[in-house]
Amino acid sequence: MNTHIAFKLKVFNLTRFFLIFIVISFSNILGQNTPTENAKETLIQIDSIRISGNEITEEEIILRELDFKAGQKVTNSQLEFNKERIFSLGLFNKVELNVLEEKELRILEIEVFESWYIYPLPYLTIRDNRISRASYGLMLIYKNFRGRNETLTGLATFGYNPSYSLSYFNPVLISGENLTFGMSFGYTSILNRTLISKNLAGKNFEFDYLYSNLTLGYRLNLFNYLSLSPSFEYFELPPSVSSVSASKTNIDRVYSAILRYEFDNRNLKQFSDDGIFATTSFAKKGFGINNVNFNILSVDFREYRKLFGDLAAKWRGFYRHTFGKNVPFYELSVLGDFEFIRGHKYDRREGNNYILGSAEVNYPIIKSWDLSLSIPYLPTRLTSARIGIYTNIFFDTGTTYNNGEPLILKNFDSGWGFGVTMLVLPYNAFRFEYSFNEYGKGEFILESGFSF
Repeated sequence: MNTHIAFKLKVFNLTRFFLIFIVISFSNILGQNTPTENAKETLIQIDSIRISGNEITEEEIILRELDFKAGQKVTNSQLEFNKERIFSLGLFNKVELNVLEEKELRILEIEVFESWYIYPLPYLTIRDNRISRASYGLMLIYKNFRGRNETLTGLATFGYNPSYSLSYFNPVLISGENLTFGMSFGYTSILNRTLISKNLAGKNFEFDYLYSNLTLGYRLNLFNYLSLSPSFEYFELPPSVSSVSASKTNIDRVYSAILRYEFDNRNLKQFSDDGIFATTSFAKKGFGINNVNFNILSVDFREYRKLFGDLAAKWRGFYRHTFGKNVPFYELSVLGDFEFIRGHKYDRREGNNYILGSAEVNYPIIKSWDLSLSIPYLPTRLTSARIGIYTNIFFDTGTTYNNGEPLILKNFDSGWGFGVTMLVLPYNAFRFEYSFNEYGKGEFILESGFSF
């Protein structure tokens, strides 16, 4: 048997096992709402809570992340979980929780070390592994500017797909309430990324995209969140691709509303080793206005678990489904773009739907190192970070397909590999990975951010 075919069959069997594992795991853990705790741990009475180091951040922003209140009993594992949840806010370089005894009372002292909240970041993205398709520019982030964890972000990019955008998010719109608010708007000149429209036009083309949206959300409790986002999008397309637009003209004006639910009980949200993140969203596009009427359903489920010692594992299942009247080319489900299979990063697949699965096992070289550099003329807040370095092995699989087509396992692309992830928290992460597809072809991946 041909070596490539034999290898493909092995990966196919591994893919089938992985998909069965997803279904079994999902059914077993559905309904789990809180992190696991050791029942044998000693309970510690917390009589009061004191916060220090928050020169800018309001106490409410910190206290609302705790899963207990003064007067209740907690375990050491619970304190560690809450420490990581506070750090997950992305506002602090370091967080310490200590139980002190004063006058026969046990006081939980939460000490935070605030990070630098306004900073420019250079922006560079290279698409399709081609320098000619590099987007470069500047992102300006202003976090926590009123001490309430609000974030204002501006971005300007040039080169490939030049864009301009501005966004604002407020997780506590009204003090004491669980309402959230966000808004964003922007413009991008986009080089077409779908094969169906390129073939129709006879060559590739650019089109203009403008958008604006609002998000109103409500945090049901510490782990559950619900939001509604009305939006407006404007697409100006070449006349040659009007037949695959939403309105069947070269101008699409799309009014939409997105309903989204999120569950998140992870400890450290940026790089968790315990907990579940799950989100599902339904977007109603067009409402029949301007002859536009289609829908997008997305489901993303991720589980993070400690295996033994510092060895941890995580897996993800992601499904995207487009359906309705005249789903336009720019809303097709595409792999090989923002979402990709490692080993097939530059292999484009498109259809009405895609399904994507990933599994990783990671182990720390450096689990957590509080770095603080003394550099003349620079504040310590700006030169301090929590550093972590992790090795990992991974397996990815996925496919795209159109509505009405069967989902066939042999059509899945797959890849596996290994790498190193460097955490620079609370700011970002950098991944250096090498992956192989089912034919043994390798590719090097350099990315910022987290795999999932």
